[in-house]
Amino acid sequence: MAGRPRPLAARGLRTLVRVALGRAPAEALITHARVVNVFNHQISAPTSVALAQGRVAAIGPEAPAWRGPDTQVWEAGGAYLLPGLIDAHTHLDSMFQLGPYSELALARGNTSAVTELAMMAGAWGINGLRLLLAEAAAAPLRVFSLAPPLVPPFPEWETSAGLSFENFKEILAHPDCLGVGETYWPAIIDGEERAAMNYAAAQALGKTLEGHGAGARGARLMAYAAAGTTSCHESVSAADAAERLALGLAVMVREGFVRREMAAVVPALRDLPESGQAMLVTDLADFEDLIAAGALNPLLAKAAALGVAPARAVAWCSLNPARYFGLRYMGAVAPGYVADLALVEDLQEFRARWVWLEGRLKAQQGRLLQPPQAFVYPPSASATLRCPPLPPEAFCLAAPGGRARVRVVEAAGDTITKEAQAELKVAQGNVLADPGQDVLKMAHVNRHSAELKMALGFAKGWGLRQGALATNLIWDTTNLFVAGCSEAEMSLAAETVRAMGGGLAVAAGQRVLARLPLPIGGIISPEPVPEVHRMAEDCRRALAGLGCPLPRPFLRAQTFCFTGLPFLRLTDKGLVDVRARKFVEVLL
Repeated sequence: MAGRPRPLAARGLRTLVRVALGRAPAEALITHARVVNVFNHQISAPTSVALAQGRVAAIGPEAPAWRGPDTQVWEAGGAYLLPGLIDAHTHLDSMFQLGPYSELALARGNTSAVTELAMMAGAWGINGLRLLLAEAAAAPLRVFSLAPPLVPPFPEWETSAGLSFENFKEILAHPDCLGVGETYWPAIIDGEERAAMNYAAAQALGKTLEGHGAGARGARLMAYAAAGTTSCHESVSAADAAERLALGLAVMVREGFVRREMAAVVPALRDLPESGQAMLVTDLADFEDLIAAGALNPLLAKAAALGVAPARAVAWCSLNPARYFGLRYMGAVAPGYVADLALVEDLQEFRARWVWLEGRLKAQQGRLLQPPQAFVYPPSASATLRCPPLPPEAFCLAAPGGRARVRVVEAAGDTITKEAQAELKVAQGNVLADPGQDVLKMAHVNRHSAELKMALGFAKGWGLRQGALATNLIWDTTNLFVAGCSEAEMSLAAETVRAMGGGLAVAAGQRVLARLPLPIGGIISPEPVPEVHRMAEDCRRALAGLGCPLPRPFLRAQTFCFTGLPFLRLTDKGLVDVRARKFVEVLL
C-alpha cells in the first residue's frame, strides 16, 4: 500500500462522528481490549474500541448502536491493543524484497517502516530507485523513504552509480519520501556543496534531515545541528544521547544487525522526562530476531526488560516517530487516528495475535491472511554488475625484491579499523598474502566500469587460513570486495559473484563452498527472508571452516570499504585515511 493513509472525505468524517456518538454501527468492534495509551503512558481496563472509515471512532463502554448486521466483532479477552509499530530508521533496499519482509514484520504488528535508499542508489541509480518506490507502493505495509543524499558520499575517494541533483529532488518530492537520508556530518560541517544543496531543498519542503553523527561532539555536533539536522541514530552512550537531546535532535536508539546500543542508552532515556524525541530503531533488523519475533517487537521486549514503562516504550516505536515525521493521525490508539493496530498477548514479549491496517485485519497469530503479491523486476535488474572478468593476475600487486613492507587495514571492532604494518613475501614480482600473520590480500573493484578499475590492499582480522570471500553488498557503493589467501581463490570467489549478478561467495582451492545470489540490482534476493538467512549462514559456516571466527564476517567486509567512519578504508580508487582525508600508499 502507499505510505500515507487515505484522507477522509466530508462524508467519511460525518460517518466517523456518528459512530463516535453511538448513533451508527461500527465497521469493526474490538471488545475487552486493554488499550495502551501512548499519550499518558497508561493502560486501560478492558474496554471496547469502535472502528469506522479506517479510523478509530471511539474507545469506551460499548454503545448499543455499534453492533450492526455487518459489524465485525473481535473479542480481545483482555489482551493489549497497541498502535501499529513504526521503524523510524531502517534499510529495506538490500538483501530481501519488501513482500517477504512484510510476511515477518507486518504479521507481528510492524505496520510502517522508514527506509534509507542509499544502497539501491549506489547500485543502480535513479532507475533502481524508481522501481524500488514502485515496489514500496505495492507492498502490504506502509513503506516511507528517505532521499539518498550523497551518492557516493565521497566522490573524490570512491565510485558508485551516482545520482544527479535533479534525480535527488525527484525522489525528495515523492509524497512518501519524508526527508533526506542520513548525511555524514563531515560533509555538512566541511561545507560540501552537494550536502548543502540537499539540506536547503529539504528545508524548503519542510522535510526531515536525518543525521549520521558518529564521533561528532561539542562544536562539531553543534554545527551539524545548526545546519538543520533533525535526528541522529549514532548515540553509543548515555552522554551521546543527552548531548543530542539537549540540542533538539531526535535520538534514535539502534538495536539490530549492525549495532546494539539499547543497553547503553535506554536506561538514561528511561530516567529523563519524556521529550517525544526518543525512538527505538533497527537500522536493519537482525535476521534471527526478524524471523523469530518481528522487527521492533524484540526492541520493545528489551526496553521492558530494561525497566521502561511498556506504554512509554510503545510510544518510542509509534507516536514519537509519527510526530517526528509529521505523519498526523498515526501512531496512537485514539479517536480520529488511523486504525493501524496490533493486539498483543502480553507486554513482555509483545507477541501479536491480530494486526490491522486502516481497520482491516491483515494478520493473525504471526501470519498474513493473504500472502503478498510478488513484485517482479525487469531482466535489466540482474545485469547491473558491469566489471570485466577478474582472472588471478588481476589481483597481483607488483613489488621489487623478495620482501615488501605494506600498510595493513586491521579490524579494531565491528565497524572501526586501524592502521597496521606487515612484512610480506614477494614471489615473481607479486606481493603475497600471509595467512600465518592473519594478513589477507583484498581488492575493491568498480562494478560500474566495463574497463577494469580497482585497488588492492591488505587486511587483518579475518583469521582465514585458506580460501577467499567476495561480496558486492558493501555500504554506499555496492562495488565488489574480495579478500583471500591467494589470487586464484580470490578470482574464483569474485567471478562467482559476478556470474550471479551480485551477492556473496566463499571459495577454497578450486571449489565454491557457499553462495548467496542477490540478482536484483546486485543487492536484493527475491527469496523468502528465512531462505536468504540460510544461504548467508551457509557462507558464514563455510568461512568458519576455513578458520574465520567472526560471527558476522560479511559485516566486516562492508566496513573495510566504508568511508563514513575512521580510520583506514579501501575504495576502488585506493587506500584512504579517512581521518587525515587523503590517499595513502599500500607499499611502504
